[in-house]
Amino acid sequence: MKKVIGILILTFFLFSCKKEESGTIIFKMKYSTSQYNTKSLLKSKLDLENFYNGYGDYITSITPHLFIAKFGMLGFQEFYSNPDNTNHMLLFIKGNIPDDDPTKFADFTNNAVVNYTPGGLTNDHGLYDGTQFTFNYFYFFLDYFYQEVNLPEQYDTIDIDMFHHVYANYHYFYDSVIVNNVLKIMHWPFTDHLSNPMNGYPSAFVFGNCDSTFLFNTEGNTIPNYSVNWPFGGSTINPIIRSNNYSPITLKTPDSGETKEMIGYVSFDLENLIQIYAGADNIPYNSDDIFIYAPNFWERIKVNVIIE
Repeated sequence: MKKVIGILILTFFLFSCKKEESGTIIFKMKYSTSQYNTKSLLKSKLDLENFYNGYGDYITSITPHLFIAKFGMLGFQEFYSNPDNTNHMLLFIKGNIPDDDPTKFADFTNNAVVNYTPGGLTNDHGLYDGTQFTFNYFYFFLDYFYQEVNLPEQYDTIDIDMFHHVYANYHYFYDSVIVNNVLKIMHWPFTDHLSNPMNGYPSAFVFGNCDSTFLFNTEGNTIPNYSVNWPFGGSTINPIIRSNNYSPITLKTPDSGETKEMIGYVSFDLENLIQIYAGADNIPYNSDDIFIYAPNFWERIKVNVIIE
């Protein structure tokens, strides 16, 4: 995101080195494809089974057997940022983390667990010592979703046009690979229908503090600092994925000498994630067929946190 990282650091509270008089929070995130076991947070499966118009007849859907996310930023936040620096945040991945740091990767299909041990918890007003506040946002900046998926056998001898394009995400360029009918690919071909790529691909996923799900700023307008749909500070012209599929989390920070463990659960329902359409000629299993993420695919992502 353009001009974001430097401004973000001014508003995020920092995790200090552990101090004897401070409390400690230990955090781990668990990623999985587990589905629909928290009714209050999720839509029914029927609600997710919808389809597009304009890509030809729907043919079938396929499910990735490997699905890995790489995050550029991930965290929880109290409210949208403002210049007085009183906003509370839990930022676990931020821009100065090395590109190959393992905490930036989430293997959903292998139930990955990523550990964070931030040590003493401080902000500009001193040590946290039992203060209570609520995280109204969960968010991540996505570098990419990488997936591997078996293509239907009808494509064994078909050269699929759309997988010969090179898709650009800022300064990165990727192409697809098909080996023994297994498609290995980043996510951009499946999501570039969401907006004009000249305005940038949606890479900010912002959950909470809204009452519906929608794609914000498909026009590529400049979104200024400190707004409800862009809560991190800094400006952007990129589209933003917004979802109400999140319940606020209240945290009472640890007292002096106390240790608390927070366990975050992020699941992504991958079943039938990729839909296939017959394309312009409307002939199924042909070279111009269209592969695309299911409508509102971000609604398949759910978040929950347990504090012990």
